[in-house]
Amino acid sequence: MRFFPSPLLYLVMAILLIAGYPAEAHARHIWRVTSPEHEQTFTYGSEQTRVWVTRGGNSHLALLLNFTNDPYVDRNNPREYDNFIFNFPDITLGADGHTFYYRTSDGRSLPVAAKRSGFLGIEEIKLLNTSYLEVKKPHGYLTLKLVIQDHPFPADSD
Repeated sequence: MRFFPSPLLYLVMAILLIAGYPAEAHARHIWRVTSPEHEQTFTYGSEQTRVWVTRGGNSHLALLLNFTNDPYVDRNNPREYDNFIFNFPDITLGADGHTFYYRTSDGRSLPVAAKRSGFLGIEEIKLLNTSYLEVKKPHGYLTLKLVIQDHPFPADSD
C-alpha cells in the first residue's frame, strides 16, 4: 500500500513555510561604478600590487594598480612593469573623513571603503564587505568596476 499525502498536509506545510519568513522581503540592489580610465597592459601578464588611495584633493577614491610580465620573463623578454592610477570620482569621502560613499540616483549614500589603521599604525584604505572590485582584462585592455551592494556580500569560504 502506498502513502499519498492529502491536500490538507500540503496546505499546512505551505502555511508553516510562509509563516517562517518575514512579511517584507528586502530586495538586494547592485550598482556597478566604472572607472573613467581604461589602460592597456601586458596581454599575458599578472597583477602585482593593488593599493587604494585618495585623489582629487582627498575627495574621491582611486586605485594604484601594478602589472608585470613576470610569468613570461626569459632571455628575450626582460621583466617589465606597468603602473596605473584608476580614479573613481563617483566614490567620495564622507564628512567623517574615514568612509567613502557612493550616492545612488535615488539619493541613498552607500558605504564602499574605509580608512583604517594598518600595519605599524599606517593608515590604509580597504573595501567594505558591501563592495568588491572587478578587473576585466581582455587582450590587456583594462576596465575596472566597483560593484556595490546595499547588503553585505557573502563571506568567502576560504
